[in-house]
Amino acid sequence: MVIALVAGFAAGLGGGTLGARLGRAPEATSTPTPDFQAQVRAAADRVLPNTVLVIAELPNSQAFGSGVVVSQAGHILTASHVVRGASQITIYTSNGESRPAKLLTDDAPFTDIAVLQVAPQGLRQIAFGSSAALKPGDFVLSLSGGTGQFGTGNTVALGVVSQTNRTMARPGVTLEDLVQTDAAINSGDSGGPLVNLAGELIGVNTSVIRTGPDDSEVRDVGFAQSSDSLRPIVAAVIASGKYPRARIGLEFPQQQVLEIDPQVAAQRKLPVAQGALVIAPAPNSPAVKAGIVPGDIILGVNGQPVTYEVPMVNLLKRLPKGVRVDLAVLRGTQRLTIQVTPED
Repeated sequence: MVIALVAGFAAGLGGGTLGARLGRAPEATSTPTPDFQAQVRAAADRVLPNTVLVIAELPNSQAFGSGVVVSQAGHILTASHVVRGASQITIYTSNGESRPAKLLTDDAPFTDIAVLQVAPQGLRQIAFGSSAALKPGDFVLSLSGGTGQFGTGNTVALGVVSQTNRTMARPGVTLEDLVQTDAAINSGDSGGPLVNLAGELIGVNTSVIRTGPDDSEVRDVGFAQSSDSLRPIVAAVIASGKYPRARIGLEFPQQQVLEIDPQVAAQRKLPVAQGALVIAPAPNSPAVKAGIVPGDIILGVNGQPVTYEVPMVNLLKRLPKGVRVDLAVLRGTQRLTIQVTPED
């Protein structure tokens, strides 16, 4: 086990008049107290048996990530981008044992989360904590299954909650309900657990930002899907093997639809500056069956406009199960309303 202490600890008060009035401030120290170190080690020891390495066989490569056991039946949460498109998935437990894994649910693009299942013998289920209870400055641990890049074995990094309820914009979708942390999240850590010092799951690591909008270097900005947003997914998959979303065959940005902004509108000579341009709807999908064709522009979903700030995927994500979708469509110069019944 490797523990990286990446957060700062107690800092002293400054000098000057205020310092003189209050007396000499204690010197700043970066050495954790024995009690705190014991608490960190106890949390890590509690969670490491729940943490697995995930290896996905892709058409031309392998993808490495992590996962966390969330049920006694062998259900494992991981990151969708690690396992998407895999022909075979294998997990390695903390003691090095390998097991084949079955992909039960891929929640992309609504979240970057997937649910696997493996033979459960000997696995330990992690306890869920409340991400709603988190406050900026709370200490957290980020754990991974270990990729072998720096040697074998699970890894642990210590950090703090930077903020909660974060969002992250990706092409055509805004990821929501994220916990921001400065705990190190490196290659191979995606899908691993983010836990509090009680060893409870408060997020699943999904991404890290390394450059800013101006290409400047950014450090210590990682994101995890919050545990509270994961609870209904886990409960539904355990109960029925899937988590229903309003899938209509148009939800994957860049593949099925293209998000329209002023630049895209100018390049493609489109009549509107926002919406979703249909590129290639999924074959035999609800959208195709309803009559949606390439070149259509989706302007709204159930009366809500599709915008750069609120992409179509996010509007579909908010719909309850079984709700019919009314799409406001621009086809040439004609405005249409096309009704689509989502798949379960």
